[in-house]
Amino acid sequence: MRRLVHIALAAIFLILPGLILPGLTASASAGERVKHSGSIVSIAAAAKTFVLAEVGPWQVRKGATVITYLTITLAPETGYAIVARTDQAPSGFPGDFVETPIGPESVYLHDYVTVDCRHEGKRLMALKITVTEVPVGDTGGPR
Repeated sequence: MRRLVHIALAAIFLILPGLILPGLTASASAGERVKHSGSIVSIAAAAKTFVLAEVGPWQVRKGATVITYLTITLAPETGYAIVARTDQAPSGFPGDFVETPIGPESVYLHDYVTVDCRHEGKRLMALKITVTEVPVGDTGGPR
């Protein structure tokens, strides 16, 4: 009888987690939010999708940087913003970045953006697109 109890307990603690955990993992990735950053290299004619050229995680193959091309779908609820440096930031730090809301008409081909996405199966749905404004000639070095 004791042996039967030990076998039953072993089944509960060793087999059951193997059956339950894969289901939990799959449901956790559904609707997962991830940020992708890169340059917009293509915008569909209907402006419902665009292609983002993302560099990262940093990879080099045959001496060239690997670029991942992601097709991202826009939704009516997608938010838009731009971040830019300002000398009079609310933080009091000169040169700090400040985010300002914009409309979709202010996002252009070749803009450098960060896209907050929700994964829906293999589709990436844009929740928010943030354009990073970099002044011409700004190398990001010390001022």
